Amino acid sequence: MAIDPQTLTFPLVIIAGLVDGFNPCAFAVLLLFITFTMGMLQVQTNYRYELMKVGSIYISGIFVTYVLIGVGILSAISFFSTTHAVGKAAALISMLLGVVVMKDYFVPSGFGLAIPAGMHNSINRWLKKTSAPGVFGAGVLVGLCTVPCSGGIYLAVLGLLTLQATQAEGIVYLFIYNLMLIVPLVTVLLASSNRIVVDKMVAWQSGNKKKMRLLMGSFMVAMGFVILFII
Repeated sequence: MAIDPQTLTFPLVIIAGLVDGFNPCAFAVLLLFITFTMGMLQVQTNYRYELMKVGSIYISGIFVTYVLIGVGILSAISFFSTTHAVGKAAALISMLLGVVVMKDYFVPSGFGLAIPAGMHNSINRWLKKTSAPGVFGAGVLVGLCTVPCSGGIYLAVLGLLTLQATQAEGIVYLFIYNLMLIVPLVTVLLASSNRIVVDKMVAWQSGNKKKMRLLMGSFMVAMGFVILFII
């Protein structure tokens, strides 16, 4: 028997946003950005303020990008389909993507979901810009390029949101999801004024990258299953 989507939407959106915030791509790039910025700002007397400022602009770029992508896809789905078929299809694709992400834990080589190799140099160039537009642009670029890493989670959420009564409700939940997505990033930024803490976070991220991908892939499959077979 199907469950009313409204009863599961809020908790699923909250959990999915937090899990997505720990996706290895955005997490690793944020730590790289913080490490580079710390070196650039170390000589300034207002070092902590400047680090928080540029870090906030960078995270804002990711947030805006994710929101616009989500609103665009959600609006397109609502325009072209009035049934739940598209949402169910999104859940199925999310499950398949989750299997691919989980594969990286057991078989790291071969096809996988990650930032396109050709974009690494572009991201590095933007990360080295210290102006507000440059830092925001870096966040936008990272937001676009990290979608492949955790796109299955976002797709599952969008599929869930197509089951809402109105598009406006779906967009509200979309904003909640993206606010949850940046919570881990903001937490890392707030803790980044201490170089020892940053080094420990970098070491933790490097040592647990594969486990994080296994967790994310498992979550994609589980969420897709809930949408496809329960709701």
